[in-house]
Amino acid sequence: MSDVVELSIPVRSDLLVLARLTAATVASRANFGIEDIEDLRLVVEELCLSVIGGATSGTLQLRYRRDGGDITIDCSLAEGDDPRGEPGSDGQDAMSTQIIDALVDEHGLDLVDGVPRAWIRKRGSRVAG
Repeated sequence: MSDVVELSIPVRSDLLVLARLTAATVASRANFGIEDIEDLRLVVEELCLSVIGGATSGTLQLRYRRDGGDITIDCSLAEGDDPRGEPGSDGQDAMSTQIIDALVDEHGLDLVDGVPRAWIRKRGSRVAG
């Protein structure tokens, strides 16, 4: 079974809780275990921060896809927003990359038409059911 959830939120640190909550809900529906759900909550925040970079305004666009046991999350700034710098350009991004490396199966960060876009893919251990 495949589900897609899309979330659009203003670039504000206090609203990243919505991105984390959505990640946890999607992971729960995929029968991820508690540890994998918590890992995904942490990773989605790092994913958002890596895309935001130095931006002080704009809109984050998140797309969560559950396909069987896999979850893929894409995050980008909406067209017309001012990203203020490239992704991966400071020490915080290096720390985010290390965290993401440790907690997901695959990930990427790039510029698409000058707009930062990041994605992750995670396969979690399933709870017994």
